[in-house]
Amino acid sequence: MNVTVLGTGGWGLTLGQVLNDNGHKVSFWTFSQAEVDLLSTEHQYKDKLPGVIFPDSFTYTTDMNKALEGAELVLIVVPSQVMGNVCKSFAKWNPQGKIPTVVCATKGILEGTDQRMSEVILENVPWLDSDHVVTLSGPTHAEEVSRRVYTAIIAACPNEESAKQVQKIFSNDYIRIYTSTDQIGTELCGSVKNVIAIASGILYGIGAGDNTRAALITRGQAEICRLGRALGANPSTFAGLAGMGDLIVTCLSQHSRNRYVGECIGKGETLSQVMSHMKMIAEGVPTCKSAKALADSVNVELPIVNAVYEVLFNDKKPAEVIQELMNRDLKPEAEY
Repeated sequence: MNVTVLGTGGWGLTLGQVLNDNGHKVSFWTFSQAEVDLLSTEHQYKDKLPGVIFPDSFTYTTDMNKALEGAELVLIVVPSQVMGNVCKSFAKWNPQGKIPTVVCATKGILEGTDQRMSEVILENVPWLDSDHVVTLSGPTHAEEVSRRVYTAIIAACPNEESAKQVQKIFSNDYIRIYTSTDQIGTELCGSVKNVIAIASGILYGIGAGDNTRAALITRGQAEICRLGRALGANPSTFAGLAGMGDLIVTCLSQHSRNRYVGECIGKGETLSQVMSHMKMIAEGVPTCKSAKALADSVNVELPIVNAVYEVLFNDKKPAEVIQELMNRDLKPEAEY
């Protein structure tokens, strides 16, 4: 199969490698000529995935139409906040009557519109429909998948056959894909968990213990579930790979950029200081604003998300918001 990947971040390159391992022909688009030159000559991206060498057969271009020539499957892996603009360019491509399956592996909620990524894609690409947009999400760090570490994730689409097609295309002996028809829940889990991971990092930064992190992860999942129910998601999604699985790995892994942001803040840095020395994007920062706005729009309370928001954007001290969380009104655990 001819596959085009829009985006040359670590995750996009890694998923391209998975597809190459499975016998597919992979080409990449990026807006950066510097990235085209780097990847075409060195076949690696030392700043993002040091030590990982990508196949010589990969092709790279800044010409989206050229990258999309003959594409039977399009994989979109760009930062969430530029998804709309990328899709507007993508919409100009003529698929010549045969609509390709579009796989979105970006996690986030668009700031300003509070849309999930599949909603952004469908709004900006008029010739696409929801049956052809599949969300790929779960507990995955490119640093491990690129080294073929055993991994399991979710392909979610309202059309089960499209999810099964993606399952077959991506699965191999080191990555196992499960299917779901709950795209709403899958996308919410993949987005809001990044905010909870920032909170987890803050706990690392202030030296909190394992008890505290376990409480955070559990109550963080309760918040994601509460928001998901209000938006029509399937509650079972939140206990699975896209939910608890992704939440655990993002909150605890050394590879988590969102956890790193929180840890630096917990140690006393400001958000602007942290962002100035990061080479990759931490999606939890813009998603924090979007998740709060989305929850407010449906009258759902997210105390941990709100606390992270106060630390990131209103300069509240971590110790202060933690005390506020610990002193909230007491209630039964099941009261989500």
